[in-house]
Amino acid sequence: MPAAVAFYEKLGGEVNHGDRNGEWVLMQVGTAQIGLVTRPPDAARGASTVELNFSATMPLHRLEQWLRDQGVKIVEVARDLDLGTQLHVETPDGMPIRIHQVETDLMV
Repeated sequence: MPAAVAFYEKLGGEVNHGDRNGEWVLMQVGTAQIGLVTRPPDAARGASTVELNFSATMPLHRLEQWLRDQGVKIVEVARDLDLGTQLHVETPDGMPIRIHQVETDLMV
């Protein structure tokens, strides 16, 4: 759990509830709240592997370099895909995270 909490802190997250050394923790990351648990996925409970998706307004090549400097594992460098520019990173425990570029001129 400590490695996962430290990873999300690198993304600007803060622990709201729980214990970074315990079985669960709730973290605020931007406008999203995420829950981390130490239990493995359990199909009987409906738990499965999850991919987290975030949006970024800063250029992804800058974000990629900043994350790299923070020691975050870059799975796929920022590049233009079917749904726009994306960057793929991974948490210390192997959860995939996809970050999408938000075009600020399209924001309302």
